[in-house]
Amino acid sequence: MKVARTGQRRLLVPAIALALLASACGGGSDDGSATDAPDGAVHLTWWGWNVAAVEDVVEAFEAEHPGITVEFRPYGYDDYVQALRPALTSSDGPDVFQLQPGGMVANYEPLAADLAPLLEADLGAGWRDQFHEEGLTQLAVDDKQAAMPSIMSAAGLIYYNQSLLDEAGVEVPTTFDEWEKACAAIVATGAQCLAHGAKDAWVNIDLFLSIINSDEPGLVYEAIAGETAWDAPEFVTAAAEFARLFDGGIVAEGAASRAEYPDAFNAFISGEAAFIALGTWNTAGTMTNTGLAASAEGISGEPAGPFFSAPFPAAQAGKEPTALFGGPDNGWAVSAQSEHPDEAFALLTFLTHGEGQQIQAGLANIPAATDVDVSTDDVVVPEQAANIEQQQAAVGDLIGARQIPYPDLEAALGQALSSIVADPDSAAEAMAQVEQVSAGLER
Repeated sequence: MKVARTGQRRLLVPAIALALLASACGGGSDDGSATDAPDGAVHLTWWGWNVAAVEDVVEAFEAEHPGITVEFRPYGYDDYVQALRPALTSSDGPDVFQLQPGGMVANYEPLAADLAPLLEADLGAGWRDQFHEEGLTQLAVDDKQAAMPSIMSAAGLIYYNQSLLDEAGVEVPTTFDEWEKACAAIVATGAQCLAHGAKDAWVNIDLFLSIINSDEPGLVYEAIAGETAWDAPEFVTAAAEFARLFDGGIVAEGAASRAEYPDAFNAFISGEAAFIALGTWNTAGTMTNTGLAASAEGISGEPAGPFFSAPFPAAQAGKEPTALFGGPDNGWAVSAQSEHPDEAFALLTFLTHGEGQQIQAGLANIPAATDVDVSTDDVVVPEQAANIEQQQAAVGDLIGARQIPYPDLEAALGQALSSIVADPDSAAEAMAQVEQVSAGLER
């Protein structure tokens, strides 16, 4: 077996895994080629940028399949994207490779094997019933199942430090009005309210989707499909509500120059801020002993807490907090060029509905297979167990996707929200720019 020794502990938190993997890339072979395979064994190469418990997975798979060895090669995300296409069109590419929903699936689907007939042969005609539906549809192109989900994740949550809320004498808010009052009390204690890295477009988009999915549930997906205009009144209102987060005392000062990781995240973990708006990928790093220890490596001193999650508050009175939106955090595909397609499919099935799902569940990641329960054995305090179980239940009823499948539209929305952070009065103009890009897309 040849495994890049990234280390299990450093791969627990998906949101920070990219940086950790980038620092660990030296553990793989220079060209990703097969090495160290016993005589007669099939050697598989497995590529990814964001994988938890690699060593445990490889060891368990090889024990179950003694005629197969696996080499995992870790990448930083940008390096991965640059390396993947030329590798998949040559004889030196991976047998199994990672994809994320959205544009990456559209771009690389032609280079992946269709998994649907293989899964039907393996699991029967009702194979789709064994997985979260959003996990499948967001990794498919038309009728082709290009990849299978590894774990599920969803945004639309706020995480909070219960100790800071207790010190300020406030409850978890369910509306922006309640949130602004809570923030005033929290700031009066010397803490920040919502740690936020507005320097990063993706986290601004998550906030906006949280708002519009509370204001008008599901409407944003009509806009993504080109069926509703992005400068319609509902979207301009949501953009103005996004601005309210920054000028209403909710988002901590200096957000425009902060990145979500590590700046905002470290402020939250260290107890400087009471809230952070993230998704289920944040659970392992805040609610498990092992994950919290890994998260604390980025700060001085001990981590704060205990931490819990709650739905993102409603911007408008009379509306409900947002429903979760998301899908597969990432997925696994088999290269159409693989010289060992049967063995590669065996690895994929192990990852997506075999023991690999139990390993992910043990890290407090939400499994893609519906018959596997997330583990709560490593929670920091017992009350977090119910919180994690609520997340898994909510992931079974997502309002829609988190990723926008059109890169130009996603970039336009990110730019619009950045301009609103700089000028809160520019909401209408900013959304008009998004609509201009949307109207020019070929869907």
